[in-house]
Amino acid sequence: MLSFGFEGGAYVCFSIETRKEVGEEYSALKGFFKQYELTYIIGDERDLVRLRTNYRGEDVYLYRLNASMELARHIFLDYLKEINSLKEQPEWYNALTSNCTTNIRSHAAPYNPNARLDWRIIVNGYIDEMIYEQNLMDRRLSFPVLKKACHINERARIAGDGSLFPQLIRQGLPGIQ
Repeated sequence: MLSFGFEGGAYVCFSIETRKEVGEEYSALKGFFKQYELTYIIGDERDLVRLRTNYRGEDVYLYRLNASMELARHIFLDYLKEINSLKEQPEWYNALTSNCTTNIRSHAAPYNPNARLDWRIIVNGYIDEMIYEQNLMDRRLSFPVLKKACHINERARIAGDGSLFPQLIRQGLPGIQ
């Protein structure tokens, strides 16, 4: 997931996912063979983050990326352009070439002269380490220490569903004022 912050403390969160039909379970193997449509979910962090932390029990990490406002704006608009494009021309999810992390890269790469292919884009769960190595997040701590500090599941549980959720999950995180 990728969140964009706005003046006044509001955040818009994007999640790139498979669009499963009612009763359909995700299969990593089927993810290679045009079994799922690609979809972008846009929402409030209280909905998208809490779904994963409080209901699905998934581990969620929140990192502050070192990106200029201009770069963030370009990527945000690129996301919106892709979402509108999918409405007109649906695409298939592909576990190797069109998944959550490869699509994040495809939105950022045109605006990042240092973008390069890396195996961690394809294998889920390693993109944070790659981004750390590329100096795109706070490097005052070693990566293992930073990752542990940025695990927000407990913060999300405590924050509940109030309007201060985005601020509460960020409070005291490395790289975030």
